[in-house]
Amino acid sequence: MPFYDYKCNKGHIFESMCSIADRKEQKECPECGAKSKHIFSVNKKYKPTFGNNDTRFNQREKHRKSMTESQMNQSYKG
Repeated sequence: MPFYDYKCNKGHIFESMCSIADRKEQKECPECGAKSKHIFSVNKKYKPTFGNNDTRFNQREKHRKSMTESQMNQSYKG
């Protein structure tokens, strides 16, 4: 089951593990006991990726871009 973020009326943010069907139910805040609502949180420092950064092609491209020109010439065995 996935984790979902919740925010209570007093501003406390916490996460809870629940099913997709149960995510919209109001949860009780562990700090103050107030009811909370499901929120969508995105880290402001990093952009969301939607899983595309971990493809084999992207990993190869990151490696290729990090190599110097002499390393590229040595690694080619065409």
